[in-house]
Amino acid sequence: MMERMWRRAGADDEDRISDLPDALRLQILSLLPLKSAIRTAALSSRWRGLWEHRWPDPSSLRLRFPAATDQLAAMDRRGRRRVDVFALAFHAGQLAQPDLRRCLDYAAACGAEDVQLRLDGGPAGRGARGGHRRAGVLTVHFPVGSALLARLSVRGLHVTASANAMVATLEVVHLHSVSITDAALRRVVAACPCLRELDLRYCRHLRRIDFTTVGVGNLRTLTVVDCSRATELRVPVAPFLRSFRFSGPFLCSNLFTGVTEGFQHLYLCSGGPETGLPPTNLPSAIPRLANLTTLTICSIALQYVSASVATFIKGTSLSRLRELQLLMFGMANSNLADIFSFLKTCSCPHLERLFVQLPTNTHDSFTKNYLDVAEEEPPEGGLENLELVKMTNFKGHHNEMRLVDFLLRNASCLSKLFLVAPKEDHPQGLQKIHSDVLPHFQKGEILEKASASTQIFFSEPGSSQVQPLHSEIFIRF
Repeated sequence: MMERMWRRAGADDEDRISDLPDALRLQILSLLPLKSAIRTAALSSRWRGLWEHRWPDPSSLRLRFPAATDQLAAMDRRGRRRVDVFALAFHAGQLAQPDLRRCLDYAAACGAEDVQLRLDGGPAGRGARGGHRRAGVLTVHFPVGSALLARLSVRGLHVTASANAMVATLEVVHLHSVSITDAALRRVVAACPCLRELDLRYCRHLRRIDFTTVGVGNLRTLTVVDCSRATELRVPVAPFLRSFRFSGPFLCSNLFTGVTEGFQHLYLCSGGPETGLPPTNLPSAIPRLANLTTLTICSIALQYVSASVATFIKGTSLSRLRELQLLMFGMANSNLADIFSFLKTCSCPHLERLFVQLPTNTHDSFTKNYLDVAEEEPPEGGLENLELVKMTNFKGHHNEMRLVDFLLRNASCLSKLFLVAPKEDHPQGLQKIHSDVLPHFQKGEILEKASASTQIFFSEPGSSQVQPLHSEIFIRF
């Protein structure tokens, strides 16, 4: 609407809209949805940032109990003026179900576009995170909010959903530690045809995340973290899916049948098991991931790929991959072999940045091969464009040094190698690295293999170095 008004005003080379007093322009902005109001900042310098002041009162209302016991009464006194963000945070027992319903009705009446509901505290321990529904937990019945609702975030509550509901404006849904059934989640997704981002964390009541019958035609980002009972994830048609982040037990169902050329970011991490791996389609899906630009993969997934080398199509290539992050739960001989196998099987000719998260175990898991068993040979070439490597929790163990040696030999354009020691309280912290590892570099045993332009940095954790795109690690090391 504002763009049309701008063009109409520009037809006479006279910007009459921008010449209006601020009070009138703020009144115009107050009639627009939040996203449209923000877009007016591109019209001219006089509009830039004006949307932030479109109401005399703050455009967000944040209620936190028990900071003020009369907050509900204060909410009523405020009246039903528009708000962009309605946020409610409380501890168990501080609100009753009618109070929660009252707050949600108020948010809807004020046209809130971003609704945030958070139950803080609760029973301690991992079992409290969205597993069984706890007695007395309040319920949020979907749909909630106004006809303008674009973003919904719920934490620690029970969520139910009506069948055949419709929330045409809702684009982002975050559910954290909520009690929600498979059917209720499908109803939520089915009610949101414009859903672009779905984030599910610690929703341990979920068992089968299946959008086969509801469709997610506009979904761009899907995140699933530690929904520990979920063994299946099916997203058969997701033409616009760009990013998928998963952390939890390995899924047996078909993961990537619905991805297209726009799929660019993948984070795939499992905490185990390390033996007796269940069947999965991950190895066969690799050829469909050829357009990835950023990949984070754990040592368990590497093991899957390594075990399925014989089934790969010759010449499988991640030709667009620019950044690779390896989350290593172990660094035994077999783990190093899995890294080499992955690099040989999945060619990454344009890889520029490599991040390796090493395990924090104090013992060196290298074992000398006393038997006449052939080990995985490191690949030759393929890293000609690698410019930066960062290895965290570096302790100078044998296989860690072998990996450093391999990278220095093969990355001819490597400019920076960061070796980050474990945390300060770790028995093999930076001081031990300096005493045990640095002499090998100073003697030239390793440096002679490096490019003349390579800089090697030894540093402590937390130093301000470059971070991977997937800097949020969901598994504790």
